[in-house]
Amino acid sequence: MFSVVFMLSWFLCAKPAFAGSKGDWMKLLSDTLPVCKLSIPGTHDSGAIYGGCMLKTQDAGIFSQLELGIRAFDIRLAEKDGKLGVFHSHAFQNMYWETDVLPTFIKFLKEHPSEMLIVSLKREGGSSEAYASLVETSLSAIDAKPFFVWNFCQDLALGDCRGKILFLHRDVAMNKYPGTACEGWKDDATCLMTLRGSNGAEAQVLLQDEYQYASDEEVGLKIEACMRNLHNVAAEPSSSYRWAISFVSATGLPLGTPEVFAKQVNKFVSEYLKQRRSQMCGIVFMDFVQRPEGLELLDCLIRGNN
Repeated sequence: MFSVVFMLSWFLCAKPAFAGSKGDWMKLLSDTLPVCKLSIPGTHDSGAIYGGCMLKTQDAGIFSQLELGIRAFDIRLAEKDGKLGVFHSHAFQNMYWETDVLPTFIKFLKEHPSEMLIVSLKREGGSSEAYASLVETSLSAIDAKPFFVWNFCQDLALGDCRGKILFLHRDVAMNKYPGTACEGWKDDATCLMTLRGSNGAEAQVLLQDEYQYASDEEVGLKIEACMRNLHNVAAEPSSSYRWAISFVSATGLPLGTPEVFAKQVNKFVSEYLKQRRSQMCGIVFMDFVQRPEGLELLDCLIRGNN
């Protein structure tokens, strides 16, 4: 009984490890720490601030998300006007990858060299040929290439990624690509998938991306999916270099909008993590990070890197 009371008192009174600005929260972490051992807050459909209640998943723009402490981004792209437009389904988000998003990432990394970013790229409709050509052009730019992780390995260290972007390509667009290709990413499922670098190195990933439900009455099923994957991640032995990706975002249209799911799931997951203060979670993609429930989950994930 004493030990329980003592631990509770310590938890409530201890000074937060990441108090203050979250613009440089990775600075406090060791260079030797494998990226797969981190808890990294991310946003699902990071650019989706337009499109109405069925498609909107964020309130904050990309730069605001970076300042909040988000370090993983889910970017959906399709060809528009000869460039890569940011989309969610059919809804154009009034920004382009080449002129808006990528420059924002690079500017942030120049100003915050202690940080790294993980960026998932996915083709959101349109011509696969046009997508591949435009992605290759943007990622081959001489002034951008130094900001990318090119040599992947399963035990990739944070020190080798500071000031850089690790790409997760859900649609491979080039032979010599920076970052990794995602192989075996099943739609609307929990599965074991593979990250493969263009150097041939591989890493397994515990992936949970269950997002489609019949209605908001099934929010409990989404919470169960989140808890199951987070539990499996925590159960990995210390010698494991498996990566982990969990989406806490979901939808159950027409009534179960992304906002409805986010309010409940973000809150439940953050409460779960508060009880497991230093649990390693991997990459966690959420909706509406700027809402109270999202900010709470963001804070729990960052604090988990003690």
